[in-house]
Amino acid sequence: MKEVIAERAVNVRADFFRLMMQKGWARAGKRLIVGVSGGMDSMVLLHLVRELSREQPVRIVAAHLNHALRGRESERDEQFVREICSAWGVPVEVGREDVGALAHMRGLSIQVAAREARYAFFKEVLEKRKGHHIVLGHHADDVAETVMLRFLRGTSVHGLRGIPEHKGAVIRPLLPFTRQEIQSYAEKHRVPFVEDSSNRKTIYLRNKVRHELIPEIERHFQRAFRRHLIRYAAYFRELQDYLEGECQAIFSQMVKRDDSIDLRDFRRVPRALQRVFLERFLLRKGKGEAPLSFQQLDGLLTLIASSEGTRKMELRRDFWAVREYNRLFFTDSPVLPEIRPVVCSIPGSVELKDIHNRLEVNCPTERPPQFRSTRQEAYLDGDRLGQELWVRAFQPGDRIEMAGTVKVKKLFIDAKIPARFRRRIPLVGSGEDILWIGGIGVNRCYYVTDKTRRLVHLRFRHPLEVR
Repeated sequence: MKEVIAERAVNVRADFFRLMMQKGWARAGKRLIVGVSGGMDSMVLLHLVRELSREQPVRIVAAHLNHALRGRESERDEQFVREICSAWGVPVEVGREDVGALAHMRGLSIQVAAREARYAFFKEVLEKRKGHHIVLGHHADDVAETVMLRFLRGTSVHGLRGIPEHKGAVIRPLLPFTRQEIQSYAEKHRVPFVEDSSNRKTIYLRNKVRHELIPEIERHFQRAFRRHLIRYAAYFRELQDYLEGECQAIFSQMVKRDDSIDLRDFRRVPRALQRVFLERFLLRKGKGEAPLSFQQLDGLLTLIASSEGTRKMELRRDFWAVREYNRLFFTDSPVLPEIRPVVCSIPGSVELKDIHNRLEVNCPTERPPQFRSTRQEAYLDGDRLGQELWVRAFQPGDRIEMAGTVKVKKLFIDAKIPARFRRRIPLVGSGEDILWIGGIGVNRCYYVTDKTRRLVHLRFRHPLEVR
């Protein structure tokens, strides 16, 4: 048995070194930030990277975050990491985050909040130490558990890829190795580590998958089930990579300058590619760290299939998909601040802070040889006006005289102005009358005629954004 352990340990060391060199992660001058929890996986990782640094001119720094979740045990882990790093001659950065408070404040689960806190801390250390890579200790069994967990929750092809080996600054060089191989290495080299008691608690779904579900399937149905999950992850990674390549070819055609998706072209794309495109788009925006579920993707595709009016869907807390006619975009809030009522003297000017614009009102003494109302300016018969105007947002029931009396809402619909923008379009009026809908049109009762003695010129300092 000892010979088997020794052989596995040698293979891990040799294969780890080979992978680090092949990928260019251990080139001369590289600075590696190693995430260390104190558990077996991360301590084996730190030991391997330390061994590598003795043969290659790379610098290493350990990074440990105290999550303040397990009381004395969390303090024990921090002290353990400090002492081992000191004994091994490895510089260490230690941080602390009240993950429980963070989860409550942001409405996240403890696991998600802890993960976000860790990655944020690792990135801080990376910048502080001018590092090149954040090295994490995920291994093959983590891939199998992740695939199974996401399958149970319902996920897309992207979710079934498992855990990426390399993403941004993060690298995971232990992914080719199983937990058993890592344990063999720890025993062979007497790598010290501490046990996290929460890893045994089956109140967490991941732990149920790790300690109960996968072992049960292996005992009674398929002994190689764990290996199959790992192979499936590799297969889905290949499939996803191919589909993402196809998405790249059409990306510039679909995505507009305002970072929205043109749905007229998008609807002609095969449905399977639509799913991958949407996830890739969200990853590009930094909102797709956790893969979308089938339910979320199907909801998005249903949203996209229709084309009338405006529809919205909350994907995650404070993150929405909004379809406005033939345009899809993603936003932290589907509601935009509306224009608050203000009054403007004639002549005069008033700032519209909510839309970052200003209305300027003048009374030209001479009539321009040619004039017409545009999205940015309008001319009115001032003989019918008093000494001031009001500016406000659209309200239900608003009407204006144009080709007869027409509802303002109908004008917005005809102009295909999305519902969320309608209260950001300024309505300029006097008394009970709406005189001008910015960017839309002027009340015909206030047209300038040959009999007009007092000309009033309205102008927005910046052209109105009417979508």
